[in-house]
Amino acid sequence: MHNLKLLLQREPAALGSLVASILPVLVLLGVLRIDDAGAAAVVVAINTVAGFAVRVLVAPVSHPAPSAMPERLTA
Repeated sequence: MHNLKLLLQREPAALGSLVASILPVLVLLGVLRIDDAGAAAVVVAINTVAGFAVRVLVAPVSHPAPSAMPERLTA
């Protein structure tokens, strides 16, 4: 699982590339009926969603430095 996260972090568009490779085969086999513009839109949508999800779920979370933390007021 760790290797998959690293792969997706380095190349989030890999999922869209995989879909772009498979879509023409599915169209030729008659499994899907989609034109060129539709296939391009599907690939772009998958790249967008996958890229966003990778950045949210896989990217490391940066924590603020301790000096940047607001001081607590005591009364």
